Amino acid sequence: MPNAEEQSKEAKRREYNRNAQRMFRQRRKEHIRNLERAERERISSQLEEIELLRQENLELRQENETLSKFGSSCSSPSLLSVGRPSHIGLHESSPLMTTAESVPGVYSGCLFPDAAAATTTSAAISPRSSLEDAPTPANRFCIVTPYDVRRVRTYLYSLFHPVLNLAVHGAYPDPQLHFFTLSRLAPSLPPSLKPTALQLQTPHNPRIDLIPSPTLRDTLLSVDAATASTFLTEVCTFACEIEDHGQVIIWGENFLNEFSWEFSATVLERWGGWILPSIWRERADFWRRQRGDPVLYSTWEDLV
Repeated sequence: MPNAEEQSKEAKRREYNRNAQRMFRQRRKEHIRNLERAERERISSQLEEIELLRQENLELRQENETLSKFGSSCSSPSLLSVGRPSHIGLHESSPLMTTAESVPGVYSGCLFPDAAAATTTSAAISPRSSLEDAPTPANRFCIVTPYDVRRVRTYLYSLFHPVLNLAVHGAYPDPQLHFFTLSRLAPSLPPSLKPTALQLQTPHNPRIDLIPSPTLRDTLLSVDAATASTFLTEVCTFACEIEDHGQVIIWGENFLNEFSWEFSATVLERWGGWILPSIWRERADFWRRQRGDPVLYSTWEDLV
């Protein structure tokens, strides 16, 4: 009898162990299935995210290429502005411009709207001629906004850091050291900033080196130092840390192209005809026409 009872207990214990093992295997199998499902979902989510990032990267690359082409083809003032310079208040007239006029340096690669969208008259501009000559296709159309002068100044300071560091307490550096440093820096500079022969021969304020216009730099080197210094501190917001009253607006991101500059009427009235010859007035008139502003003096004799 005791043996039968013990055998019954042993049989129940074995049955219990089998059921427990079966339930454990089932739970383990279910847990593994859940882990595998979660892993598949995680991998799928990662693949989707990777694909989205890949697509976004592709779109950014395409946008970057488009903007690069746009900048190289349009920013030498190419055509129009849809921005507001920082010195213009909210309640003042906006420089919003829509035009199809073209200037030197603009070629295919700009944005081309439908033919119906281009309704203004085109005009090709020669650097030494009027801005109102030579018609061009009316459907050439680009968008350019005013560039932040502070960013231009930061960029120029970084380029000419070795030269600017030569000045001690605001005094001009030793001319020979200035010439040597500038000549050593020349190979790394963009074309519009490479020093002219006059820069490497004439002692001058190092800030003149920061002006991205060889002709304007040489003009300042040909006048007395006091006049050049006054021009720098009154006008050149991109080279000197002076208050920006809109002395010069730089249209587009290609700020190293002087065709993108628009000197204000006040600056041209004070400095036009000697420091700033008539070509600067013609460029200013081009941008003024896009805003619907009246053009400046047709000839510098009108100033007398």
